[in-house]
Amino acid sequence: MNNTKRIILCLLAGLAAVLAAVSQAAADPARKFNRGEKMTYTIEYAGITAGYSYLRVDSELTYAGQRSAYHIVNETWSNPFFSKFYQVHDRFEAFTDYEHLYSLRYQKKMREGGYRHEESLDFDQEQNKVTYNNGQVIATTPQARDILTSLYYARTFSLESGKSLYIDNHTDKNNYPLEVKLLRKEKIKTIFGKVECLVVEPVLRYPGLFQNKGRLLVWLTNDSRRIPVLMKSKILVGSINAVLKEYNQGIDGPDYLVTEKQ
Repeated sequence: MNNTKRIILCLLAGLAAVLAAVSQAAADPARKFNRGEKMTYTIEYAGITAGYSYLRVDSELTYAGQRSAYHIVNETWSNPFFSKFYQVHDRFEAFTDYEHLYSLRYQKKMREGGYRHEESLDFDQEQNKVTYNNGQVIATTPQARDILTSLYYARTFSLESGKSLYIDNHTDKNNYPLEVKLLRKEKIKTIFGKVECLVVEPVLRYPGLFQNKGRLLVWLTNDSRRIPVLMKSKILVGSINAVLKEYNQGIDGPDYLVTEKQ
């Protein structure tokens, strides 16, 4: 149960790492995040839904310190049946600078069985350091980004294929490198119909996240939106999947809502 739970919780973190590394061509400086965009997933094993997760950018800007910021939220929770055995309810929040798209603040609140953990980080982008709520200060790379900010920041880039890509992130009091491999293009059935996707694989070098054990594959729509429609984390028997079930473009994009047909 513990190994399965850890894989479920790593799925979206691994996705963010993929998108942070997979897009290192020229960025479009005029493009910003889609305010109000929301992506909702089911977490599935052997065809059974074990939980749910969403990624959302608030419709309204907020402030972090004295700077205008996006507020990005990722929340993951187990369904009522699985919660009887092991309840999971995690919430991660990023406050991302509106102008420069780098991290200003990151916080998480984790509830996993009997485990409880809360943590917040304040990024000082002028001094290249991050301060944790316990007072610990750690040096970072210039324009450091947390895992959620990296996810959305990377989607403002065009995709470059044909070679491995690398990027540094800051998480859990560490600056760590990761490698992303673009494996192939593949058409799969999604809530948008059958669409062409880019299949990518992250190789993370940080202990506890994946550490080159097992495989995580991510299917991204092969268009300017780079929507993650499917994630598969290979385990000893089968895989645990995160499947996109609902997509709302938000107020900065086309006015539409897409949900899976029942």
